[in-house]
Amino acid sequence: MKWIRELKRRWMLYGLRRKHEWLKVPEEISPDKRVKLLRRKLWNVERRILKITGKEPDRASWRYSQKRVEQVCELISDRCYLLNQLFIATPAEVERMEQVNARLYDLTQKMYRRSAELYRQILTRSRNEDFDDDIVVEGTLKFSRNDRSSVLELENDAYYGSDFYRMFSVIDWLFGNEYSDFEFGIEEIESCGKNLDRSDTPDSTDKELGFDDWSDDGTTWADGWLHHPALDNICICHAVHDVCTHKPYSIPDVLRMNDFWCEVTVRYQHIVEQDGSRMGWWEHCSFEQFRDKFYKEAVHRPSELRFGQFIFNRTVAIFPGEAEALRGGTHDCFHDDAKTDDFLEAIYDKLQADL
Repeated sequence: MKWIRELKRRWMLYGLRRKHEWLKVPEEISPDKRVKLLRRKLWNVERRILKITGKEPDRASWRYSQKRVEQVCELISDRCYLLNQLFIATPAEVERMEQVNARLYDLTQKMYRRSAELYRQILTRSRNEDFDDDIVVEGTLKFSRNDRSSVLELENDAYYGSDFYRMFSVIDWLFGNEYSDFEFGIEEIESCGKNLDRSDTPDSTDKELGFDDWSDDGTTWADGWLHHPALDNICICHAVHDVCTHKPYSIPDVLRMNDFWCEVTVRYQHIVEQDGSRMGWWEHCSFEQFRDKFYKEAVHRPSELRFGQFIFNRTVAIFPGEAEALRGGTHDCFHDDAKTDDFLEAIYDKLQADL
């Protein structure tokens, strides 16, 4: 689904910056007229979205049309821009922003702390040598749009006039985690993670283990639309910044988010090649074993490739940095089969030195 990956790239680069002429409102009109005009434009955008998606966006066939998905993606961007223009920061909204900001900050800290706790537990456990090629600890914080209870109804919903729940449903499909297989997902609001490093010790600090929230250091993340005078007294955390700046949610949207999912997982991975070689196999073999593995693979190489060419291409696929560094040098077997052993030994020595 290359076109979906391209849409994600386009969104990240241009989505929140789109300011088409028809979205702009004349500065000389009165505040009341400005609000009415913005609201009318917002209604028009959402009507156009629902005309494409239908009233049940999760079930309609529009999701399988590249053209329609592109149109909805752009309209969602327009909607975000208009809602941020409409945001007036009433006392109730400022209070709610303080609440959401505090909640997301607290969840972020819990995610990091629990991830570090589980990582320390892994360090103290014995390793199952028959299975554990790698162990990964990952923490994630997400907004979870489940049902209508996930989107709050607030006192000034009528002022904005947005169909918040249906729009959240559209955004959830376009950018949500459930569809990250298409590489189009927003994925998490915050995340942390680490592959097991046996050189770590359980008595190390969270920071030493790599589980510190370096982004929330007491400096506000009030960029873009969050740089609002009414929000100046709030130290905006990175999670709120991420939702409002890097994702297609407006400030009014964030104030209505009611389901946050914080999760820490541990993955035990067993990774094996067809010949039985396991992840990091080169760390535990002699040079002769290292060389023989590639020689055996070369027996079944495509007929158009010479022996040295196959060995070079195969090692580039596995050890790109080490193999490419030898291209054109005295050990380059791509152009001279006789240099194959020297080429493999140079790679083997570099890998062993890096252990």
